[in-house]
Amino acid sequence: AQSPDFRANLDAFAAGINAYARQHPERLADEVQVVLPVTSEDVLAYTLRFWLFFLWTGEQGTDVISFEQLGIQFSGGSNGWAIAPQRSASGNALLLANPHLFWADFIFFEAQLAAPGIDAYGAALVGLPVLGIAFNDALGWTLTVNTFDGWDAYELTPADGGYRFDGEVRAFDVETQTLTVRQEDGTLRQEELVVRRSVHGPVVAERDGSPIALRLVAVDRWVSAAGVLEQWWEMGRAQSLAEFEAALRRLQLPLTTVLYADREGHVLYVFTGQVPVRSSGDWEFWAGVVPGDTSATLWSTIHPYEDLPRVTNPPGGWVQNANEPPWTATLPFELRPEDFPPYMAPPLDFPGFRAQRSMLMLSEDPAMTLEELIENTYATEVEFAIRILDDLIGAARQGGAEANRAAEVLAAWNRR
Repeated sequence: AQSPDFRANLDAFAAGINAYARQHPERLADEVQVVLPVTSEDVLAYTLRFWLFFLWTGEQGTDVISFEQLGIQFSGGSNGWAIAPQRSASGNALLLANPHLFWADFIFFEAQLAAPGIDAYGAALVGLPVLGIAFNDALGWTLTVNTFDGWDAYELTPADGGYRFDGEVRAFDVETQTLTVRQEDGTLRQEELVVRRSVHGPVVAERDGSPIALRLVAVDRWVSAAGVLEQWWEMGRAQSLAEFEAALRRLQLPLTTVLYADREGHVLYVFTGQVPVRSSGDWEFWAGVVPGDTSATLWSTIHPYEDLPRVTNPPGGWVQNANEPPWTATLPFELRPEDFPPYMAPPLDFPGFRAQRSMLMLSEDPAMTLEELIENTYATEVEFAIRILDDLIGAARQGGAEANRAAEVLAAWNRR
């Protein structure tokens, strides 16, 4: 289902892996050779598996389906800055890409792609054929995982072997799949998997005897969602803000914040993702298990690019993100929760300390140099400690001997 040109790229990528494996078998561990030969379909399947992981972890889960049940562990976060020329010592825009992904699961490698129609340098995850974070001679971008709700859990009301929906009883769509499971000794075992689906999606859990169905964005768009690779390819080929936004408008990135800067001095923040168009309800409502017996809670479309929170060339001269909601993209604030559907992103009662440190570092430097930008990448000041430590030390010194020893240790700490 890919375009002919990009299908050829996928075929070439898979062929390159296989050619390397044939030429250098001694460099490949025995346990990984089982995947060979790699096909273009394998590349797409891995891409979808990768995005499914992040779609699940973009929201903080529900009280029914936990990440632990799914074998998922997720924490940490990334930083991104785009600084406009008026806040740069050189008069050129600056871009900071500082992703924090787990070495065990998401290993980045750096690469430069130079071929007819493209010359871009950046980083890709092992197994993906295009650069996910990159720059070319004209522009660059970085990504952070955003506060994104792209899935919902629906509690179904069982009835007569099916479930109730809009006052009627509907039967589940039942499908039996046969999985071929490789054993430790290399043999293959057949295992049957029975899948029940409602109008919402597959049943993935139960709560007090009620089935819980899962609805996930992009699942019904996988033919096009696999097009995220071609969108990344076009982002790397773009030569202007207009061309870059044209690539973003494809909405193939299921989630992520995009921060962008270019040679012309433009900076851009976009809260991207396939955000469902919901009839009502706020972030907290949709973060829980919602009623599945009515079409009032069933969504079928996503918001277009123009609906998403985004800022271009703000007067403050920079955009930033540290995995917090979009409302702190810049100072003074340009994105306000009341201007968007209440389910678009969490309300921001109090920015996290990592976001506060990021905004302070940007606000306090009116003319950042490239050297300062690199140094700031490794800054480890703990904003929470800066805020509370003096009061805490003063209180501890009013206590006993042990509290006073603790106060002396904290007083000697450099807050890093």
